[in-house]
Amino acid sequence: MLEIFTNLGGGFVNALAPLNFAMILLGLTIGIVAGALPGITMLNAIVLVLPFTYLMGIVPALLLMIGVYCGGVFGGSITGILFNIPGDPMNVPTTWEGYRLNRQGKTQYALGLAIMSSAFGGLVSALVLAFFAPPFARFALGFSTVEFFAVVVFGLASVSVLGQSSMPAALISLFAGMVLGTVGTEAQYGVERFTFGVPFLKTGVDFVTVLIGLFAIGEVLEQLVAVGPAPSAAPSERAVPRLPLLDLWPLRWPLLRGTAVGIAVGGLAGAGATVSSFVSYGLEKQISKRPELFGTGHAGGLVASESSVNGSTGGAMIHLLTLGIPGSAATAVMMGAFLIHGIQPGPLLFTKQPEQVYTIIAGMILANVVMIALGFAAALSFALLMRVPVPILNTFIVVFCFLGAYALRNDLADVWLTMLFGMLGFFMRRYDLPIPPLVMGIILGPMAEQYFLTSMVSHANDLTVFVTRPVSAVVLACALFMVVWPLARRWRRGRSRAYLRP
Repeated sequence: MLEIFTNLGGGFVNALAPLNFAMILLGLTIGIVAGALPGITMLNAIVLVLPFTYLMGIVPALLLMIGVYCGGVFGGSITGILFNIPGDPMNVPTTWEGYRLNRQGKTQYALGLAIMSSAFGGLVSALVLAFFAPPFARFALGFSTVEFFAVVVFGLASVSVLGQSSMPAALISLFAGMVLGTVGTEAQYGVERFTFGVPFLKTGVDFVTVLIGLFAIGEVLEQLVAVGPAPSAAPSERAVPRLPLLDLWPLRWPLLRGTAVGIAVGGLAGAGATVSSFVSYGLEKQISKRPELFGTGHAGGLVASESSVNGSTGGAMIHLLTLGIPGSAATAVMMGAFLIHGIQPGPLLFTKQPEQVYTIIAGMILANVVMIALGFAAALSFALLMRVPVPILNTFIVVFCFLGAYALRNDLADVWLTMLFGMLGFFMRRYDLPIPPLVMGIILGPMAEQYFLTSMVSHANDLTVFVTRPVSAVVLACALFMVVWPLARRWRRGRSRAYLRP
């Protein structure tokens, strides 16, 4: 333990060197801005900065990419809270609660919670990376696609707590999203599904297009046809974020649970922040004493989701640094940076090059601390847009969304799909059909399918493997409980009302 403290102290000294610290600041700025812009994801930003690291040393290069990583997973929450436009799929649960708080005039409170929750989750995960990386990595290494499938199913099972009023409507929305996720060329066998001879559909429906349409365009259409005068933008002073330090204490348990889920799920190679955010949100709603408040602006849901998103960064880095296995798509790009500089990540990295490893870990800790200030400045900058009159702001949002949709694959068809899903989001709002389950289905459905097919190929089509492996069996049992328990509570309430009825 003393050796870890000594190495970490040396790492802080190196990370605070002018060049290294400048790379952290630059990476955070790029990541926050890229994460907040629809169509430009955190992963895209990391890929774009990779060529600029060729002439750098490995430490400045990795610190730049870590800054983009930590800033990017947070950035999408800003536009999600302010404009109902999640910058990345991982920020969708944060948007569900944050935008409702914004509409209730609690914009500064929601932004402050997002900043502090994200920083806390990232900081704790970085400390876990520093002190518990090797044993945690050895445990996660025993996980296969069977366990990954179980975790994703657990995320899908949270649809039972996302259906605010009607479970059948929530299930219809979920399965519709899963069907949309099957469109395109299947990765395992190369079979085209639901393409109808249209070349564009061979590559599938990009979930970012769906998010932009359902949330942003659908919200704009809803405001355009709303009865009565258009709502005025929130006053600028109410949109200025504040850091609710005292308000976090009543939310300490959602904060800690979200961080723990983020670290645990992020530590599963390939799971990533998106799965952890959905799992954390669903788990928090399931154990809440007031689950009916979720989806109406519940601070606990926002805190749990946002802390798990940045909490997953440390878990993903554990795999990269200790095992040489990328824990997410972002860390896969970082592994490319290691290999470009002739360094092979893995267990020997901690013994052969401890100075560089602990400098990177210290840089990750610093990045999450500095992110509070930069996140505050970024939120303030975006919040100034709340002063713009609503018609002008809506026009700006629509134009920017179409530009973001086109930038995804440089294809005009994505713009048309954005318009289509915008109209779908509008009608779903009109007829009170839940949107979150559809989003969950299109994001997690393909992941569940891929893990299931890979598991079947690896275990000779033996379905019992999902219940004979202990971890998978426990997670699937929890998923089943998550579905059955709300149904049982509704059945008991129905029987009680029938019994009391004269």
